[in-house]
Amino acid sequence: MKRKRKTQKINSTRFSDYFKLGKSQAELDFVDIPLQTDISLFVDPYALSIENDLWFIECNNLVVDYFQLVINSIKAKELQTAKVLLSNLHEPNDTHLGLSRGKPSGRGVGSVQAGAIYNQLKDSKAALTGKLQDLSDCELLIPGISNDKISDITINIIRSKLVEYTETQCELHNIETRQVASGLYWDAETSKWRNRYAKLPVYNGRRIILIPKAAVRVHLTTDYQYYYKHFVLEYLQAEHLNAGSSLVEVLKNGKRKVYKKTLEEQYPLSKEFLFEFSEEHPEVLEHYKESLPKIPVYTTDEQIERKQPEPRRIDFEKLLSDLDEIEKGTKSANLFHDYIIGALVFIFFPSLRNPVKEQKQNEGRKRVDIVFNNGSDRGFFFDLTAKHKIKCPYIFFECKNYSTDLENPEFDQLTGRFGDKKGNFGILICRKNEDKNLLLKRQKDIVNNSRGFVLVFDDTDIKNLINIKAQQEQNGIDDYLDNLFRQVIM
Repeated sequence: MKRKRKTQKINSTRFSDYFKLGKSQAELDFVDIPLQTDISLFVDPYALSIENDLWFIECNNLVVDYFQLVINSIKAKELQTAKVLLSNLHEPNDTHLGLSRGKPSGRGVGSVQAGAIYNQLKDSKAALTGKLQDLSDCELLIPGISNDKISDITINIIRSKLVEYTETQCELHNIETRQVASGLYWDAETSKWRNRYAKLPVYNGRRIILIPKAAVRVHLTTDYQYYYKHFVLEYLQAEHLNAGSSLVEVLKNGKRKVYKKTLEEQYPLSKEFLFEFSEEHPEVLEHYKESLPKIPVYTTDEQIERKQPEPRRIDFEKLLSDLDEIEKGTKSANLFHDYIIGALVFIFFPSLRNPVKEQKQNEGRKRVDIVFNNGSDRGFFFDLTAKHKIKCPYIFFECKNYSTDLENPEFDQLTGRFGDKKGNFGILICRKNEDKNLLLKRQKDIVNNSRGFVLVFDDTDIKNLINIKAQQEQNGIDDYLDNLFRQVIM
């Protein structure tokens, strides 16, 4: 009688659990990583390249700069330079992303594997001939470099931006940090790998690096198997049919056909074959690249949850009830601010991302501003710029937990943050306003005096938006905001 194999239960403690954030994945801008293992998600360099958010543009520039330097060194046969550049690709255990089972092992890129990548690139015809144009191409044309390795290489290169991001998220959520080494990152200004000290969260004596949700994918966009099956084989099907080769079969109805299974036997899948084919038929590779999405396809909170050791349901009903439990007034101001940060991430991701909290003194009292990057490629926040010509690379939020109506100073405080470089659009969040007509007049005065554009949300608006987002109706969110905006500008 065979004994049943005992499966080892993985500790499902997450970052939010350990640091007592009290927020679900949907209320966090970053991946709520499991701390005892890795989560099967990847940072996609192609996804970075099609973003219009400044943070992602800067990340993409780092990847492009580094990879071009590596390829140029190989093409120029400056192999020692290439080897040094590649030798600093180390295991990014601190991000807890990848394919590891159990405790993170950083199987993507280690010192030995970095050497193997060097050997693969230096001997690659794709690299030597200049056909290898970006890091994503490695997935298509370079043997031994797969999704997880490309993701790990990307994380290494953009580590400086990830460290900065982690620091701002820790400040936003009041997460305890320590002064620790950041790990090596690519410095484009000096074209060297560098290290610095940073204020980062620590678990079991190891630093943690957080990854924005908007940067992760379940699979990389470029896929050599998809390229092979749907572009290369289909091209070969047409070629053999036109030539009337021996692979053509005549069906009973007289129709001529070349089966992909037959082609797979004659042209077995390998990256060496894909390179040689692409060398002879560059238009097929170009056609494949043109077919890749030009607008980011984001990983949803539900998809992230499904990759967790123990998935959790996103409880939007709790998000609604939590708002009712927060008392109005200065004593609960911090609690209200903290709640609103999570609610805004839930409602507006992925259009708005990378929230930053800034604290400044104002007449002896701290005020909390929340600033989001505007990374929208469609919908209301995109239309602000595209249709209404309102500059808004950043969206400003001001939270007021007052029991009374908003007055002019609250609007002045928000519009005082506006500027040509930062943007001219913001949202005031309060608990209630009895005099709706006076509120709208103040909003219109701001527009008429060319001071910018301000929307106002109260508890009812926040709840309505949460309910709409819970139904996954992005168009409903845009319509709701557009209706508020029309009232202000009409």
